[in-house]
Amino acid sequence: MKLLTVSTHALFETMRLSVMKAQSRLAAAQKEVTTGRHADVGLSLGFRAGHTVSLRNEHAQLTTILDSNAVAKTRLSATQSVLESLAADAESFLGALIGSRDSDIGPDVLVAEARSRLTSLINGINTAVEGVHIFGGINTEIAPLTKYFSDPPPASRQAVASAFLSAFGIPQSDPAVVDISAEDMQAFLDGAFSALTDEAAWLADWSKASNQHMTSRISKNEVIETSVSANADPIRKLVSAYVMVADLGAEKLNEGAFHAVVDTAVRTIGAAIQGLTALRTTLGIAEERIATANERMTIQMDVLANHIVDLEAVDPYEASIRVTSILTQVETAYALTVRLQEMSLVYHL
Repeated sequence: MKLLTVSTHALFETMRLSVMKAQSRLAAAQKEVTTGRHADVGLSLGFRAGHTVSLRNEHAQLTTILDSNAVAKTRLSATQSVLESLAADAESFLGALIGSRDSDIGPDVLVAEARSRLTSLINGINTAVEGVHIFGGINTEIAPLTKYFSDPPPASRQAVASAFLSAFGIPQSDPAVVDISAEDMQAFLDGAFSALTDEAAWLADWSKASNQHMTSRISKNEVIETSVSANADPIRKLVSAYVMVADLGAEKLNEGAFHAVVDTAVRTIGAAIQGLTALRTTLGIAEERIATANERMTIQMDVLANHIVDLEAVDPYEASIRVTSILTQVETAYALTVRLQEMSLVYHL
């Protein structure tokens, strides 16, 4: 007959291992009660674990796009606000130009207003949202336009002064500008001055912005432009109109030359306002596409979340009952362990 060795130490070790396993199961069950999902998704789902990983990755990708869309929406809203302000200023200045042509309003008042509008335009175009210059195209780290009336004069103002001097042989501040004829002023405005804000000259002397617009992936399959560049034609036209009134000696011109400046500025600002409207419409379409994409992706995310829950969720009532049951087992094991410790011969000697 074979005798089996039984000792309190062996029983104690058995109970200790049993308690450790029960504590591990308790931790997993408590995690399931807290999170509402399997503590070990891979172990619980087996071969279906790959499916839930795929669903979660797709959900995370859509979440990232939604966050990116929120940033793009903020930029678009700020851009719209600036363009709206530029259009309102342009319309106000257009009214002042038309009203001043044959009225008693002095050219000095018109020049001062043109300077103010130009400064406001440059400040608006240099707007930054969270450190990103929204009119810089992909050159977002630097302000697109330099202040025109800064000291020393920027390249843009130097170019205007050089063109005026080449055309008339005198600077804009010279009292002799009163002798410039209407025909000569019109030829200058249509020729050398107009060329100063052509795209090539604009990029060389005026703007640090890029012609390449910022783009955003607004859904898994859609990428759209979400910015306006300071190099846009309506902006260049506005600058041209303000500068011709503000910095060509208009307050000293004779009536004919002054009318040539005003009439040209009226035509230029009218074209600029139309262009600004087109830009705002384009941005509005982009905003609408983002809103539509967000709605669509939100629905997709809800469907994905439901699928994930179907795969990973645990029954909260069953999990709670399991926690209670394991706690009872652990408490019983502790009680038995105490009893086993009391079975030592030390207590009976």
